[in-house]
Amino acid sequence: MLNYLKAFSFFLLWATIALISHYYISNKYFNTCNLEENVINENISEEKLFIINDSSINKVYKFTKGFSIYNTNSNVSSILLIPSLKDTISHILSNDYTKEIYITGKYLKTEIETSQNTNKGLQRATFIKNELISNGIDSNKIKIFDLISNYSYNKEGIYNDGIEMKLGLIKPTIIDSIEFDIANKILYVEFKNDSILLNNNLKKYTTLLKQYIGKHPAKKVFITGHTDNLGYYDKNLITGLNNANNIKDYFIKKGVDITKIETFSKGESEPIAEKTTEKGRAKNRRIEITIK
Repeated sequence: MLNYLKAFSFFLLWATIALISHYYISNKYFNTCNLEENVINENISEEKLFIINDSSINKVYKFTKGFSIYNTNSNVSSILLIPSLKDTISHILSNDYTKEIYITGKYLKTEIETSQNTNKGLQRATFIKNELISNGIDSNKIKIFDLISNYSYNKEGIYNDGIEMKLGLIKPTIIDSIEFDIANKILYVEFKNDSILLNNNLKKYTTLLKQYIGKHPAKKVFITGHTDNLGYYDKNLITGLNNANNIKDYFIKKGVDITKIETFSKGESEPIAEKTTEKGRAKNRRIEITIK
């Protein structure tokens, strides 16, 4: 029994030493322990982090570095040099139609261009805005500002904290307009062999619809299929319903709750354009979506 206790104590001693060694080596040499969201090492001082605040949900997004600005021009280091920043912004804005991002460019008193009635801070913010747009971010969800600051460039003429970002809510009147469009939508979708030919408008609307239903869980989605006047009236009623059901199936596949959707058909009975021309018939072949 005594030998067993000695062996067990010896094992515990070596296990403790091994764990302490692993912790020390991992942190000192490989930075693999104590990682926060966005792969942030706890040992990095708060002053060296690039931070985006989202005051609406009391959330802070942290990144390992910020944007460099230069004393020779109004360019800014690329957003692609900051790991996961572009993808984070894209994910937030594309999954919440109420959010927008504010970009603030810093500048010194000496960096005002009187002849052009501007300053390098605004030019720097514009530089980042254009880079976001070129990477697929909606320009309507980006607002730019300038901020006169007191900082110093290093000996290479670089300052490494020249841009600030934060997330905010779009104006309530704009949100109301967006939600009205979501709740009263006409979609033009092509069908082939009773299947949807997907287009970008349908994809974008589906993303907005899912967000809207998540925000208003008590509401329901009513999908109505409309056709042109070619063919028999009864057959067009069936075609309209089949089209509406195909759209319903697509919404469900993308995550919209099946219990929130009802489908109907009006066939050819409610045209919104001339029935005797192809252009008019194309407008009549539609999917109408209302949410109540």
